[in-house]
Amino acid sequence: MNSVKLIALDIDGTLYNKDGVITSYNKEMIRKAVENGITVIISTGRPYIGLPVDEMKELGIQYAITANGSAVYRVPEKELLLDESMDTDLSVRLLRKLYTQYLHIDAFINGDGYTQFSTSELTNLLDIPDSLKKYIQTTRKTITDLAAYIEEHKLCVSKLTLNFAPDADGSYTTREKTKEILDTFPEVTYVSGGFHNLEVTRCGIAKSKGLKFLCDYLHISMEDTMAVGDSENDLDIVKAAGIGVAMGNAQQLLKDSADFISLSNEEDGVAYAIERFCF
Repeated sequence: MNSVKLIALDIDGTLYNKDGVITSYNKEMIRKAVENGITVIISTGRPYIGLPVDEMKELGIQYAITANGSAVYRVPEKELLLDESMDTDLSVRLLRKLYTQYLHIDAFINGDGYTQFSTSELTNLLDIPDSLKKYIQTTRKTITDLAAYIEEHKLCVSKLTLNFAPDADGSYTTREKTKEILDTFPEVTYVSGGFHNLEVTRCGIAKSKGLKFLCDYLHISMEDTMAVGDSENDLDIVKAAGIGVAMGNAQQLLKDSADFISLSNEEDGVAYAIERFCF
């Protein structure tokens, strides 16, 4: 009998295809896993507002690691089980530095997504799938001065997602300048979640930390877990899980560290991995 007792699934580029859809075969295999007593969770860089809550309820998925491990929730109650946000002072100082560059910033706060009017028009210039553009445009609260708003209301930020419009020659000059700014803040860490973005959290935070928390919470050994992902922000959880799976469309650094390379997100790679290791 296979020992997998928990499966952690990334959303974008993994569970979702390019159209932002969970295919029927992926749903079938997730249901089968849950029916056989396997806990299936979401592990994403998205905030709570970006979770497919209705589909999670339909499939029996009750937990989500969000914002790259900064916040862990029980779904659909939106019960916050773990909060590892950046404090107000750090969030404000960081945003004021970042807004010296021309980039699109999303701030994840209490499970919601916020952005600033001055850069919201950048969304249409980003080199990302239309399904992601629609997701950003329909789930964000737009603020005139995001740093001032956070300071005034004493808010803490789970994660910042930084997206960049490409230069005329296809390069990302602003991205490199932004990394230089981030490197002056030892209190934070950053990875890419795909499409040349940068995802910023408090130092020491990663999806693997959320997985360890849920394993302790649910009394499941880390050795009995499987994690599936496609991007740099999945690297730590793929390494930490008992079985680390890279999607066929995954970045090469993830493939190099995975125990198994599945099919792509256009070929039901999640279902293929679940069937391969769980049944």
